Amino acid sequence: MKLAPHTKANREFFEKGCAPSLSAWTDWIGRGVVKGKMIDGKPYIDLNWFAANDDMRETNNNSGLSLLTG
Repeated sequence: MKLAPHTKANREFFEKGCAPSLSAWTDWIGRGVVKGKMIDGKPYIDLNWFAANDDMRETNNNSGLSLLTG
């Protein structure tokens, strides 16, 4: 697992002004939508996992949440 701050994930995967907020990343990690860890209250994202997945869904139920649709 290659962890990086959410700000790096924002720069690598999203256009300027379209990136998820700190609270969104925190929520997604907490619900298992995105693979990562909270370290000292800050979200760190598994960049390799995020890059390889097109469809992110909650792991604790099947309702799902698509991150990349508007």
